[in-house]
Amino acid sequence: MASSRTLKITDDKTAFAALERALRNELADATYNLEFVDWPKVSIRLQGPGYNSSITSDVAEAIIEIQTALNRAYSRLVHDSPDSRTLTGAERNKLRFKAKVSKGSSLINIDLGDFAKTLSTELLSKMTPDQLVIAVLGLGAIAGSVVAFKGFLKARSEDKKAQLDADKQIALSQEETKRLETLANAMGANSAIAAARTDFDGARHTLLKSVGDANTLAVNDVSIDRDTARTLSQAKRTQSEEAQLNGTYTILSTDLRDADCVKLRVRRVQDGKEFLATFQDHSLDRAQIGLLQSAEWGRTPVYLSINATILRGEVTTASIISVTPQPAAGARR
Repeated sequence: MASSRTLKITDDKTAFAALERALRNELADATYNLEFVDWPKVSIRLQGPGYNSSITSDVAEAIIEIQTALNRAYSRLVHDSPDSRTLTGAERNKLRFKAKVSKGSSLINIDLGDFAKTLSTELLSKMTPDQLVIAVLGLGAIAGSVVAFKGFLKARSEDKKAQLDADKQIALSQEETKRLETLANAMGANSAIAAARTDFDGARHTLLKSVGDANTLAVNDVSIDRDTARTLSQAKRTQSEEAQLNGTYTILSTDLRDADCVKLRVRRVQDGKEFLATFQDHSLDRAQIGLLQSAEWGRTPVYLSINATILRGEVTTASIISVTPQPAAGARR
């Protein structure tokens, strides 16, 4: 039986060191209890006249987006669904954080340690030790590391093709460049981490827009001035694209827990891509529902017409609008 050990995570340095070990498959010899002390966290500071122990509505919107991003990430990792509506009321309560506004400044501190601990507990029986560390620490780094925010600013700066006064502040050191590569490897190892980056970058975009008339905005001690924030916030956020994913699928599983719809885990035959697709009982006739049942029970392919939305390569919603038998190979023209 594998022994149990504790990994104490106190800052970006210890988090990335453990993440690198997990990516090298060096943590398979034991189960790991992840202990979080003051990490991951998000600190937001606005400085300027009138910014004293207060939160603007724009900053409040960004904080809500951070909570939404956390809920979606948890749903992806625990329930294998990008839709945070899969969370129960009890889960939402456990995941809800408190934003603390410090007296004497507009400094907002968000401690995500409880979230990370809750997530690691839920994934303990579902993942290997290496997979668990990659998932939990990868997500923590996406949400609250210095390099994640710097990487976001650098990408926005390159998109704008502008020389900015903040170049020195957002320049990556050699160590930070290595950490960004580690983060990219974590996203490659777990697609849910890659999807979470999109959500957290959305919250960071809202933070840039929240600068208002403040002189500076600092996130986790990475500071940029008002003009730079406004310039970078002009880039458009990535929008979902509508798509038709009609094709031949196998049905991997069925989830009937939601009273409003039936959820199917499907795999596209042509490329092995998996995602959740839904339908309402009244949207398909009995014959089509029978075809789905036969396909799942018999492990046979079936042709599905699917309306979907896609965001940066991830299927975010998918609705089955019709089901037809898969024609035999000899019947194809």
